[in-house]
Amino acid sequence: MDKEFREKGLVIIGAESQGSTKKEIEKVTENAKVEYTITEGADGPLQIRGLPTALVFDASGKMIFNGHPRDKQFEKTIKDALKEVKSVAPTKSEEKTKKTNQPLIAQRRWTNTDGKTITASVTEVNGDEVFFKLHNLKSVKYPLNKLSESDQEMIKKAIEEDRKETE
Repeated sequence: MDKEFREKGLVIIGAESQGSTKKEIEKVTENAKVEYTITEGADGPLQIRGLPTALVFDASGKMIFNGHPRDKQFEKTIKDALKEVKSVAPTKSEEKTKKTNQPLIAQRRWTNTDGKTITASVTEVNGDEVFFKLHNLKSVKYPLNKLSESDQEMIKKAIEEDRKETE
């Protein structure tokens, strides 16, 4: 659902609430090829009665579903909520702005020199720093030299291609 609906505005956040270590969480998410954000040590005012549990919030932040993700209402609730999101054809100036606001490199999995991974797009490179945009739209600054050699090369090639396109 994440891949199918993210372009329409769906944001998925997985909440780990059983005290798993970061390494245990990463093993599960890597094996399942999860690309959305997973929080650690989630707790809060909601009572969860079974696992897994899905909570769906509409664009205004109102909870509109609380239950098992295999419940027939789960996917219908999401689709109905996405229909409510205003989608208007962009004007020519908005299209131009949209093109210039595209990431330098689309969202993908990046690996650092320690073998840890992050899924994000690259929005900018400033000197020796890369600016990642995570799936939850959070922007993170990261040292370029802390990425794997192949990821560094990919970013350098993207910078070169971007310069050629803007000339």
